Amino acid sequence: MNPDTPSATRVFIWATPRTCSTALLKCLTFVDDVDAWLGPYVSAEFNQTWHNPDFMKGDPIVERMREDAAACDASESMKALRKEMDAKSLNSTNLIAQEEISYEWVKEQLELPVPGKRFVVVKDHPSSIIDNLQYLPDVPDCRHVLLTRHPREAYVSWKNMVLKRFGLEEDGSWETYHAANIFPYMPVKDFYQIQNRLRKHLEESSGPDPIIVDTYDLCSKPEVILPKLFSELGIPYKASYLEWEAGGAALEKKWKGTDEYILVEAKTFVMKRAADSSRFESPKQPWGTATRSDLKITPELQDMIEAAMPHYEELYAKRIH
Repeated sequence: MNPDTPSATRVFIWATPRTCSTALLKCLTFVDDVDAWLGPYVSAEFNQTWHNPDFMKGDPIVERMREDAAACDASESMKALRKEMDAKSLNSTNLIAQEEISYEWVKEQLELPVPGKRFVVVKDHPSSIIDNLQYLPDVPDCRHVLLTRHPREAYVSWKNMVLKRFGLEEDGSWETYHAANIFPYMPVKDFYQIQNRLRKHLEESSGPDPIIVDTYDLCSKPEVILPKLFSELGIPYKASYLEWEAGGAALEKKWKGTDEYILVEAKTFVMKRAADSSRFESPKQPWGTATRSDLKITPELQDMIEAAMPHYEELYAKRIH
């Protein structure tokens, strides 16, 4: 980067899955002078794992996932989504084809000057950067936000999401599928350990400490949490930021990232609700309670929740509230 070029502050939202991170990114997308990125690092990681046919080849869990994903991709609804994706991405200036993205490319892009923007906001996964920290951009100003959620809420939501995403909702699937094995390309059991590890790394680095936000706080009292978050980040706050444009159409031109993530996943059960949102929705259940009371805490979920709690509690104790 040219040292004489004014640098927009890079704001990274490192979120464990199912934390309303896409809704937070959408909120920030409509803030003045913001450039927004959706999952560039996890997209680069997926080219090494999910989209790599040689990754863990022969592993029975991974091979079953490949079969499930292939069956889902063969459905008429997914064929239609990808046909629409191909047409829209053809002349896009903000999207890159999934197969072309890499960690090196992401670093280069995030180091480029962004004329007219004061903030570049990147929403991504801690597990995609923790062992690839050398690919963070070398720029003067970076801030890091850790968005977390009670493991009981997040892991139940995760299992429900991946089963729906890959069309695995047949009777008995909730009991028979292991939450960490449905999508074995991510370290599901270690989501919280990795996020806490990232916190410690950032606290020990030379930059400002990370800002920790809990999803329940954000969704139940956004009028309190957003102003505090914006103040920490140096973003001028307006009460009007509590609501934003409904629907996902504008995001196809505003968000930067891969065509697969922005034009496909933002329209599946993975992110559609957040992409269509216009505000943060207040939780209907008490903190620490699964959002679907009809979904049983299966044994593997209980084990994952118990393992995650010490890490979550350390994060929760340092949150803004």
